Amino acid sequence: MEDNDLSASLEDYLEAIYLISREKLVAHANHIADYLKVGKSSVSWALNQLAKKNLINYTPYEAITLTPKGKSLGRRLARRHREIKNFLTEVLAINESIADANACRIEHVLDNEVLQRMEQFMTFLDNCPRAGRQWMKGFGFFCDHGQDRQNCPQCVKECLQQVETAARIKPSEFDNEERPKISKPRDRDTLARLSDVLNESGRPLTKPQADVIDLFMNNEKHQTLDNLYQRSRNINPQVTRETVNQAIQILCEHKIARSLRFNEQTVYEHYHPESHHDHLFCVKCGAIVEFFDPRVEDLLIENARHADFRLLMHQLNIFGVCHDCIKQEAKTRTLDQCLTGEKVQIIRLLSDSRTQARLTDMGLTPDALIYVLNEKCTGNNMIVMVGPTRLMLDRDTATQVKIVTVASDQIKEIPARRRHRHRHAPDHMDIKISKN
Repeated sequence: MEDNDLSASLEDYLEAIYLISREKLVAHANHIADYLKVGKSSVSWALNQLAKKNLINYTPYEAITLTPKGKSLGRRLARRHREIKNFLTEVLAINESIADANACRIEHVLDNEVLQRMEQFMTFLDNCPRAGRQWMKGFGFFCDHGQDRQNCPQCVKECLQQVETAARIKPSEFDNEERPKISKPRDRDTLARLSDVLNESGRPLTKPQADVIDLFMNNEKHQTLDNLYQRSRNINPQVTRETVNQAIQILCEHKIARSLRFNEQTVYEHYHPESHHDHLFCVKCGAIVEFFDPRVEDLLIENARHADFRLLMHQLNIFGVCHDCIKQEAKTRTLDQCLTGEKVQIIRLLSDSRTQARLTDMGLTPDALIYVLNEKCTGNNMIVMVGPTRLMLDRDTATQVKIVTVASDQIKEIPARRRHRHRHAPDHMDIKISKN
């Protein structure tokens, strides 16, 4: 720890005051005594020492606040404790209470260089494809069961199975699902630092803004403002669209999130500059798939070097059609290719805007269900049923309607139209004609 002229005991007191103040804005002596589980006389002595060093504003029986110097030092002490505890729990798989107690003792003697190397190792586990936290579970297996020729292969096998299972997930399936994000210490620390910065700047987060940010950070899916607003309203009815805009702008301003523009729609994703990735965009359904290929990165660096160009950053967006849309397109055809009795659904209209408007007025809209009554009517026309409406279409118009076959139960049977019969006199009735 860099020289700050504080004993280990006074560092604990200053860290406690910082953590309490961050939650309650101010601290009191009884709060500090309860937090550190010490007597009030010890607290009074420590507060006087900290006040002499101009780290706190202290008057007996009054609220305790931190000076700018004390707040800065307290933040560094809390961060050291948090990083050490995370290393003990996340890497060494130590029980949280034991890790917390040991972090209190280690933080006073650990050099900054050692702490920095611990942080780099945790980042390596998160980002390196050859390592990863799945492999660290093998260490937990070793700690619980020991190591011999019998269980060591089993440990490796379990790790391989988990990695292979993750590799078999299709990108489109993985991206379209509401996949909850595994909370990482790095993300928790980032939000904690953001809260500190906003509190010090006099712009603390409101409760609705904090709820929106938590919801955004707990999900890896690319999110729009409308989608985030709808989900936030389910958690906190006080959230407004303005609240969502403000929360996302705060995240973007502090480089925690970033925006992507695609098909005239803006989506937001988590921004991790240390783990670069590129994007595949489906121009049909709007699916977004993230990918990383070190060969692409090496090729870009090599080309920049050949051009004597200093590469600062890059963003690769590839536009195409996803696997699901390709499968869907293989099943599509035009309406003129349908046979009598087929039940189909409109996918899209291929005509110009004026013709599309005319077809829409007739009820031929995307997703509309159609029942083909007769594909060979007079004059090479066809008769179809769209809801309760019968339409006669010429072949040229039918070729401009792209459809896909649907299951029979998706379209209800068309009820037969009842004909009104005129009442005639029965044949057996005798009609009497009177003579004049």
